[in-house]
Amino acid sequence: MNKGLLACLFVVLAASLLLNGYLFLSLNQAVEIAAANKASLIQSSANLNSYNNVPASNEHSNQRNNKHNAVTTSKVGTELENAPQVAEEYVHELTLLLNSGNYALLKQQLNSALQQFPTDESLLLLEAELIVRTQPLSDALIHFHDLAELSLSPASNTKVDKRIANLYNTAQDELSANGQWDLLANLNEPLFQRVPDSRQYTLQLAEAYARQQKITLMEDVLASLSYNDNQANAIRNIAYSESNRDNQSGADERIANNELLGNDVTRVALLRDGDQYRVAVKALNQQADMVLDTGATTTAITTDLFSRLGGLRRLTFIGNFDVNTASGTISAPLVHIPTFYFAGFRFDDVSALVLPVDALPSADGLLGMNILGKFDFSISPQDSELALKVREESKAP
Repeated sequence: MNKGLLACLFVVLAASLLLNGYLFLSLNQAVEIAAANKASLIQSSANLNSYNNVPASNEHSNQRNNKHNAVTTSKVGTELENAPQVAEEYVHELTLLLNSGNYALLKQQLNSALQQFPTDESLLLLEAELIVRTQPLSDALIHFHDLAELSLSPASNTKVDKRIANLYNTAQDELSANGQWDLLANLNEPLFQRVPDSRQYTLQLAEAYARQQKITLMEDVLASLSYNDNQANAIRNIAYSESNRDNQSGADERIANNELLGNDVTRVALLRDGDQYRVAVKALNQQADMVLDTGATTTAITTDLFSRLGGLRRLTFIGNFDVNTASGTISAPLVHIPTFYFAGFRFDDVSALVLPVDALPSADGLLGMNILGKFDFSISPQDSELALKVREESKAP
């Protein structure tokens, strides 16, 4: 029995020695790993310092830090510490968020990233693009003008200047071509205040006022130019010719009504809904039911129809604009619909505002004057019918 007890004690002692040896080796390995991690952390810090090489004043850094609240995620912290190499990949991932429309997450991660890299030009430009997608176009353009005043690299300055020109000219051409003078004025008013010496903003704002017969506002804007300025006087001529046209509107309306009796008149059935009329249209390959709205300068679609049309994968984004709805002023995206069908007519590149469904709960959108204005038209309440005749200036040459 004593021999058995001794054997057991020997086994326990051997096991204890083996366990202690294993723990000793594990402890040494842990120390080595900790030392390696410390060295890696020091190297990451060195990389971080070398990456933050964009010149900026202390005042600018403080303003940036105050502006961007830190919402740190493990992904942001891990990837940004490995800058500069991984930072480029991280900016690429943020760009994917922008392109996929995940604006809330992008804003969160940009805020955190800009806390660590307040002068990184890639992040600053990406922030500006986020503002283009989520705020009124005038605010986005003002933000780009603010960027242009920073000490950016020549390459980034060129990008900013080109982006300002592209965003503005695209919207300007679109709104002018469709006679959306109210939206054009809303776009140019803040820009005129921000860059009062810009001849382009001055003339475009003055013309938007002239087209709306806001003579006093037009003259206030043109006061910054010479009274003999040829372009300024051309805009004045537009205002007064529009005024004369309005004085003849009664006669023009009678002529239009008589002309609507001809053979080249298209008649469209309307569905009466209270004090509104609804009409069938087709946008791309989607049938839609729209409210006829002669008081709307711009056609509008609901967010539901926007999604059915494929969103920004198939529609071109122009910019966001402040518009008035029954529930108040909202910022709505303006988009291009490539093909639009109404009353048997096809229209290419139709601009439309995207409104929340609750703004138009019983329809897919509003048919505005950027479509209806291409016709002389009259509504017959008795027959619930819309008579249309293409205006001469709308006909192809």
